[in-house]
Amino acid sequence: MNHLFSPLLSREPLQGPVLVLAAHPDDEVIGAGGMLAHHAACGHEVVVVHATDGAQGDPAQREAGDIRDVRRAEGVDALGRLGLDAPRHWDLPDGQLPELLDDLTGRVEQVMREVQPKTLYSFHAGEAHRDHRAISKATADAAHTLPADCRCLLYGVNFVPPGGTLFDITDVYPKVYDALKAYVSQNAYIDLPGMSEHRHRAATVNVDIAGVLYGEMFLDLKPGELGELHAIHDRLHRLIQREV
Repeated sequence: MNHLFSPLLSREPLQGPVLVLAAHPDDEVIGAGGMLAHHAACGHEVVVVHATDGAQGDPAQREAGDIRDVRRAEGVDALGRLGLDAPRHWDLPDGQLPELLDDLTGRVEQVMREVQPKTLYSFHAGEAHRDHRAISKATADAAHTLPADCRCLLYGVNFVPPGGTLFDITDVYPKVYDALKAYVSQNAYIDLPGMSEHRHRAATVNVDIAGVLYGEMFLDLKPGELGELHAIHDRLHRLIQREV
């Protein structure tokens, strides 16, 4: 039985163009903000998609304005703090992506064909949120449109992907912390910057290299492997639900 510690890999081989798929404004910064700041610093083309309108992001109705407009503005602000352009908005209904899977998959296929990314960031199939899992499924079903050499880095928001690949983001972590502060409407419910401090620090718990303080974890796959991963986690989710 071998060790399964995540390897700490260099960021340098990662190339643009970069495609980032997120369900809600804030997902991509929580799960991959450090790496996105790195791509921005390298001058890579980065296309970020926010699939939903974020309408479920204010359950206590604390915002005076339309939460969809608030979250859209926060998402633009947050990405700007990472050095990135504004995201694309598909404005699909928040919380209902599984019911719109065919439409979602078609949109993912289209943007993959357009961008032809060398690096893709999308959700790990082990995510808990139904919108996140729908994007994971759409990504797997559309993966045949990706370049064969695309690096598919799967991130987690509801959990930290087990195993996989670890990248040192110590140099860019202050930008991640600052970007998460932009989500004022969401920070009214949960301390995103504070939680990220714990999350990214904990990712380096098994790293004994001086100066490596913050990390981001991904499952690092090839396009053809995404379907297999999703099938495995479909079975796992069914087991979990049966136990519950």
